[in-house]
Amino acid sequence: MMPGRLAGGLTMVGWCLCAPAVAAQDRATIYRDDWGVPHIYAPTEAAGYYALGYAMAEDELEYVLTMVVLARGEAAAAFGAEQLESDVAARRWRHLEESKLGFLEMTPSLQANYRAWVAGLTTWMKEHPTKTPAWAPRLEAWDPVVISRWLLWLAYQAGEGLADCRRGGVTLAQADIAALEHRGTLASNEWILAPWRTADNAMMMLSDPHGGVDGQFVYEFRMHAGRLEMAGYAMGAMPLLVQTKRVAWGMTTGAPDVADCYKVEVDPANPRRYLYDGKPMQMTVRSTTIAVKDAAPVTRTFEYTRHNGVWSPVVARAGNTAYVVSTAYMPDAGVFDDEVYRMVLAPNAAGVRDAMRSLGMFPQNVMVGDAEGRSFYLRAGKTPRRPAGFDWSKPVAGNTSATAWLGVHPLDDLVQVENPITGYMQNNNIAPDMMFPGNPTTADRYPKYIFNDTPGRTNSRGRRATEALSAAYRFTVEDAIELALDEKWMDTEIWRAALKRSLDRQPERAAALTAAGRTLVDRILRFDGQARAGSAAALNFWHWRNAIAHQPGGLPLEVVAPAFRATDTIAAPLANRLLDAIDTAVVEITKTPGGIDRVFGDVFRIGRGGKSSWPVGGVSLVPRNRSACEGLASFNHVCVMTLRAFTADRPDSAGRYHAQIGSRLLRLTVFTNPIRSFTIHNFGQSSQPDSPHYDDQAANLTSPRRMKPVYFERSELIPRVRSEKTLEVPPIR
Repeated sequence: MMPGRLAGGLTMVGWCLCAPAVAAQDRATIYRDDWGVPHIYAPTEAAGYYALGYAMAEDELEYVLTMVVLARGEAAAAFGAEQLESDVAARRWRHLEESKLGFLEMTPSLQANYRAWVAGLTTWMKEHPTKTPAWAPRLEAWDPVVISRWLLWLAYQAGEGLADCRRGGVTLAQADIAALEHRGTLASNEWILAPWRTADNAMMMLSDPHGGVDGQFVYEFRMHAGRLEMAGYAMGAMPLLVQTKRVAWGMTTGAPDVADCYKVEVDPANPRRYLYDGKPMQMTVRSTTIAVKDAAPVTRTFEYTRHNGVWSPVVARAGNTAYVVSTAYMPDAGVFDDEVYRMVLAPNAAGVRDAMRSLGMFPQNVMVGDAEGRSFYLRAGKTPRRPAGFDWSKPVAGNTSATAWLGVHPLDDLVQVENPITGYMQNNNIAPDMMFPGNPTTADRYPKYIFNDTPGRTNSRGRRATEALSAAYRFTVEDAIELALDEKWMDTEIWRAALKRSLDRQPERAAALTAAGRTLVDRILRFDGQARAGSAAALNFWHWRNAIAHQPGGLPLEVVAPAFRATDTIAAPLANRLLDAIDTAVVEITKTPGGIDRVFGDVFRIGRGGKSSWPVGGVSLVPRNRSACEGLASFNHVCVMTLRAFTADRPDSAGRYHAQIGSRLLRLTVFTNPIRSFTIHNFGQSSQPDSPHYDDQAANLTSPRRMKPVYFERSELIPRVRSEKTLEVPPIR
C-alpha cells in the first residue's frame, strides 16, 4: 500500500507495486503502421515507456518540450515576454513543487516508467542534436506529472473556483480569463451500447473529446509491454484515453464543483493579515524570479492562505478584499497519474471504478465499457463536502470557519450509473439525468454542488445520440462509425416547415422569386439536414440561417416557443424575417464563385492552416457570438451542433472557413474477439511538415468521413508495418 495519498479506500486487484529496474539487455521495438502510428513491443513496462518517449520525440519533440517549459513556468526564458503571464500562473499554482513531491509518492513501477519515458526522449535528442531546439530543458523524472497537472488545471481543477470569482464580479488575470473562455470550447461526445443492442453481441464504446481540431495535446500509440496492452492517446507519458483488451473509457466536460472562491477581508494596515474566526492570520508569501528571453528577469510575489488546509492562492484584490481560490486537488499531484495507471491495469469496468476511488481523476464525465458487457458512468471529481446555507457558485465569506469544507466526498457519493437498463447511455455534455430515459440520477438525490448542472438540460448532440442509440437493436460496426461521424443538423424540419408556412402566407413573394431564389427555396424545403461536404443544399441552408442570424435583433428566439411548430398561420413579423433572409442569402450566394451550385465543402475546410486544406462537413450552426446560445432551453433549434461539432470563426481572404474547434481524437472500441477499434487523430501522427503523416488523417479520414483500424493484434499489424526500429534500452534507475 502506498503511503498517504492513495491509502483511503483503494482496492488493489492483485498486481505488483514493485519497481523493476530496466535490464541492460532489454530491447523495445517500434513498428510504425501505414498511418505512422507507433506500435511498441517490449518485455517490460519501463522498456515500453522508453520506446514511447523515443517515438514521441521523433514525431512531436518541440510540442512535448513546449508543454514541459509551460508547465514548469519556464516558457518566458524559452520564448520571450509574451509567455510571462503563463509562467506566473504556473508558478502561482505550484505545479513544479507539488509535482516533485507527488512523484515520490507514486507507485514505484509507475515512477520507473516515467523515468524511462524521459530517458527515451533524452536519447532521441542526443541522437538528433540538430533537430533539438536550443532552448530544450534538461528533462526530469517528474516532468510527466507536471505536464498532466498543468495542462488541465485552469480549465478543470481550479476552473470552477475561478469561475465563482468571476461570477462575483472579480477582475481576474488575463491568463485566468483565457482559461475560463477556453472552457466554453470543450464540447465532447461519449456513449456506450450494451451487447444485446449490437449485431455482434459485443459492447461498443465511443470516445470523442472536442476542442482545438489539431488534437496535438495527446499522442496516438499502441503498447504491448509487460502487463500493459493498450491503445489510444497519451498525454505526455500518461495513457489518458485508451482501451485495453478488457476495458475502454471516454471523457467529456461536466463534473461536480471541486473548487471555491473565498472573499477575505484584510487588515488595511497590513494587507497580508486577516482575521479568521476572530483570530489574526498571516498569509504565506513566496517570491519567484522568472527568466525572460532577451529581457531582464522578472520577480513576482504570490500570497497564499491555508483555507481548508491547502495552499490557496490570492488570485485578485479589490480594496481591502483578497479573493482566494481553494481547490481540493492542490496537494494531489501524482494521484491522477497513479489512478490512470491502475485504470489501465483493471480487468473490467468494476476494476476501473475501484481504481478511481483515489479521486485523482480531473473533473469529468467518465464513461466505461468492458469486454464482459458491463458499463458504468461516473461524474468524477474530488469534491469537497460543503456546509449548507451558502451560495457556492459565487465568492463566499473567507474570514470564518463556517464556510470551511467538512472533508471530501468518497466516490460512492458522486453521481454514477452502472449497467443502464436501456442498454445505452450517452453524455455529450448534458446533465446527468438526461443520459437515457428513466435515469435515476436525478438532481434531488445529490447536493447541488455534486450534481452541478441544470436538471433536464440537453443539447443537439445529446438528442441526436439518443435518437440513434435508442433505435439500435442490431447496431453494426458500420452503424457505429456512421454515428461517430454524424453530420446531421437537428430540427431542420422545423425550419423547413416555417419557411413553407411563410411562403404560403405571402404567395406574392413566392411568385416574385428569381430563378436562384426558387432553387434556394426548393433545396431548403427538400433538405434532409445532413451537413455533408458535397452538399449544395447544406450550404444553401447555412447561408439562409446565417442571414437570419445577422438580421437586426439577431436570431429569432421564437423558434424555441411551441407557437413556432404550430400548424396555423405563421406570425407576419417572423414570416417576413425568414423570407427577407432568403433574399439576402441569394445575394450572398450569387456573388461567390460557383454561385448557387457551390457545395458545403467549397466553403468549409479542415487542415493545419498551411497551403493544403480539404472539404469538411458537420460544421455547427452556432453564431459567432456564442453567448446568444446561453440560456436557451437545451440549445435547441437555434444553436445546433452536429456530433462532429466543427466550429469555424471568420472566413479567410478567399471566403473559406477553416474548422478550429471540434472532433479531434475520435476512438471507437468494439469488444468482439478479437477486439476491433477505430480512430481518427487530426491532423496526422507527426508535426514535422516533411513527414507523410503531417496531415494525412485530415485529408484521408476527417474530410471523407472515414476511420482507420487500430491493428491491435500483431497478426493485423504485421501486413501494415511500414518501418521497424529496435532500441537497446539502457539501465534506468
